[in-house]
Amino acid sequence: MSRKKPTQRDLDLLAMSSIASQLPVRFENKTAWHVFAGECRGCKQTIPDEHLRGAVTRTAQWCFTIEASGYCPECRSITRFLLRLHADLTASGPMNGLWQTWKPKRKAGFAWLLRFLKLTR
Repeated sequence: MSRKKPTQRDLDLLAMSSIASQLPVRFENKTAWHVFAGECRGCKQTIPDEHLRGAVTRTAQWCFTIEASGYCPECRSITRFLLRLHADLTASGPMNGLWQTWKPKRKAGFAWLLRFLKLTR
């Protein structure tokens, strides 16, 4: 697998606090996102919390944005993450060039998203 050289933004994000240290995020309606687990785009392994770094910012009363880069020690590659976490426990982010929204269900078909987000209510 060929690896791209990290961008300056990747390096900036990796120099920030871990995403895990910035969670949970809580909303006024009593919902919360407690964990964010990133999956390496290269080898599909879960990126360790200490290597998943960036910013969690409140962009609206009902929304937090995660912008992060994760370094995978297994394949030594970097995966970038951009995701919005909403108070109604939906998540949105870019996929195939368009912003899409997901409403995770606790069913097998959404198991990958639940593992990715590890959300709780």
